[in-house]
Amino acid sequence: MRVRVIGVVAVVAVALIGCSGGGESIEAEAVDFAFTPTSWTVTEGAEVTLTLTNNGTEEHEWVIMSEEISSGAEFSEDLVIWEMEAGPELSAKDTFTAPAAGTYQIICALDGHLDSGMKGTLTVEG
Repeated sequence: MRVRVIGVVAVVAVALIGCSGGGESIEAEAVDFAFTPTSWTVTEGAEVTLTLTNNGTEEHEWVIMSEEISSGAEFSEDLVIWEMEAGPELSAKDTFTAPAAGTYQIICALDGHLDSGMKGTLTVEG
């Protein structure tokens, strides 16, 4: 009887963990003027932990934009949904809530970085 109770408790615990809305994790590497990978996929409303590893010699940002822009001259803080940064040869970790389903531009918003090709795509699935 005791083994059966322990087994039931274990099954319930696993089910509760699975339903707890645990977070998602993604990783990005910034080096020179590029992200690796250049695309990420997350679930709408999920708590997403981003680990940004900067293997370059300059500071870099990972910015979710509400609208796509084609050059740094078009950048405005009003278009930023969420951002984080990592200094040269450092890693940073932070959490954001995934926005509504859709496709979002990811950029490094530091001067000249987007114009040098530092961009990617975040796909948020509903």
